[in-house]
Amino acid sequence: MLLDMDEQPPDQRIDSVFHRAPRRRRTQPALSRDRIVAATITLLDREGSSALTMRRVAAELGVHATSLYWYVERREDLVDLAVDEILAGAAAAPPADGLPWDAAVKETAGRFYAALIEHTWAAEFAGSRPLVGPNAVALSRRIIEALRGLGGGEERRAVAIRAVSNQILGAATSAVAMRAAKESPAEEHEGALATAVSEADALAVEHTFFDQALDLVVRGIGAEHGA
Repeated sequence: MLLDMDEQPPDQRIDSVFHRAPRRRRTQPALSRDRIVAATITLLDREGSSALTMRRVAAELGVHATSLYWYVERREDLVDLAVDEILAGAAAAPPADGLPWDAAVKETAGRFYAALIEHTWAAEFAGSRPLVGPNAVALSRRIIEALRGLGGGEERRAVAIRAVSNQILGAATSAVAMRAAKESPAEEHEGALATAVSEADALAVEHTFFDQALDLVVRGIGAEHGA
């Protein structure tokens, strides 16, 4: 879900690793959060989401699991940090100044989507966890700011934000599911296609049509706002 944390009062913010002060240690730590995140991503890329545990990440780093608790409190912290890290490249490339609102939304959403589908596990987690890390928030804020320029009431803008968010996360989840299906035995993949009842359904099973679907969403938002 796209969130702008600046719009949430501090006492209403989600409990997240990004909102907790790091614990202090008396000695120079052998680990760092960056090393832990890198090891988490390596493990997830190699073995998938089901392999992620504090113990497995610790083994990846060659340390005892208790060492990780100086930096993260639970498995969900590893998930949130890893997902936000893979969004860093997309967040580092903002749209050009003066870009029309629709172009800014599509460019940012496209970068967001591409980052999520690059790692199969990222789309899975992003659809089930609040995206409140700095890179996710930076991307979300660009979309929110572009839509804010259309004017209109708060509810209308909220619906527009939700529509773009659903397109990014829903399409990413579908894309990685399709990838997994294509990597399964041929008969299983053919069985999934056999459930389609029309040519259009079959195409939808085989392709996400992300850009085309996003274009429909953005044009609908523009029509709603008279843009």
